[in-house]
Amino acid sequence: MNEYNDYNEDEPHYLLDSNIVSELIKRDANFNVIQKIAEHNSDCAICSPTLHELLYGYEKMADGAKKNFLGNYINDDVLENFRVKSYSEKSSRIHAKIRADAERIGKPVPFSDSMIAAIALANHMVLVTRNTKHFEAIQKVSGLEIENWFE
Repeated sequence: MNEYNDYNEDEPHYLLDSNIVSELIKRDANFNVIQKIAEHNSDCAICSPTLHELLYGYEKMADGAKKNFLGNYINDDVLENFRVKSYSEKSSRIHAKIRADAERIGKPVPFSDSMIAAIALANHMVLVTRNTKHFEAIQKVSGLEIENWFE
């Protein structure tokens, strides 16, 4: 079974992890991240687990200016600028294989990280994250490509 055979050039190439999306609203945001987002903006997407993490952070906040700011950022910036890639049947098949293969080599991987990686693989995307170590075992058992835009 070849999970990677339906590449579409019109689809975004970069899948942004939560730490990349969150960086954009920090006062002292990393210049490299800002520059790369500006350079590749139309070629970037997020995935449903990343959207969940952003919304969960929002929902946990007390009402007030910070919560309003984050809500506006999610709706007006993130969702307006980045497509959301869903966890599909194809992703779930890749996800199961990643987890099983990682366990076979003695390197079990966290569910959420392997889920994000599977979405990137299912959509032929490069995962952009600051947490590259979280994905090292996944790279050993798959063709996952990773970039760290903080460097």
